Amino acid sequence: MRSHGARILGTLALVAGVATAMWTVARGGDGAAAGSGPESAPARRVVSLIPAATEILFAIGAGDRLVGRTRWGLHPPEAAAVPDVGDGIRPSLEAVLAREPDLVVLVAGSDNRGVAERLGALGVRTLALTHNTLGDLERNVLALGAAVGCGGSAERLVRRIRDDLERLAASRPGPPVRVYYDVWSEPPMTIGRGSYLDSLLTLAGAENVFGGLAPPSPQVSIESIVRADPDLVLYSGAGGAEGPVGRPRWEHVPAVARGRVARIDGDLVGRLGPRVAEAARELARAVHGSDAERRTSGGTAEPVRLPCAP
Repeated sequence: MRSHGARILGTLALVAGVATAMWTVARGGDGAAAGSGPESAPARRVVSLIPAATEILFAIGAGDRLVGRTRWGLHPPEAAAVPDVGDGIRPSLEAVLAREPDLVVLVAGSDNRGVAERLGALGVRTLALTHNTLGDLERNVLALGAAVGCGGSAERLVRRIRDDLERLAASRPGPPVRVYYDVWSEPPMTIGRGSYLDSLLTLAGAENVFGGLAPPSPQVSIESIVRADPDLVLYSGAGGAEGPVGRPRWEHVPAVARGRVARIDGDLVGRLGPRVAEAARELARAVHGSDAERRTSGGTAEPVRLPCAP
């Protein structure tokens, strides 16, 4: 368990070193970030269509560059004052262009490729981010810092995140608790090793019972959950969804039948951003209770605030 956590943190150190040396805004290829449109001075008018990117921009001192956000980008609280341009997947081109951006940050993938191409044809730079893992988080913090001329504060944020995660890994209670993480009820969806939540569970002293599955959010079945026999079921209640107790057929899951179910803060844990170490602490508290509360005290879910430094 400890060796796996060490491998996670070692990988993050390598990612940050490579990213610091190599990443630029317009770098393409198969990495976490790909840009299009003409390179120019640091962006001054940014539309962020990824909630975590909005939070990162505020954290590195570039919140004043934001002129548009997705409807879900409401953290930190100051983000609510940024005009809402709607959805982040298949966004409204008209709503985005109305904000006169010089950079649009959006989720990489086929759903947004057409919008990104049209923005590029109009001379608007785009930064398309894959944002699923802790490695993606570090790369994307650095890419966003480069895009807005706050590279120094982006590097500080990366170091702060890594230091916080290292402290948490060193304080983990043991032995690991086998956990099922409930993402969606029908059909049942959970997390695989392609999700940062799998890594956070490891750092929190837990073992993801579906960590052998590669996708970030694989679909599973009640029967497979029963066979996996987790010690604990975690759920966030995102979107107002109820927990597994009382759901049809979930009484066959032994942990549910025993009442071994815990609700976590979905807004905190469900967002891969500057507060990721506090999200891991939230998981540790849910998994290990008062022992984790004692061992992981000292963290905060308050917004990170760094001045922009080039």
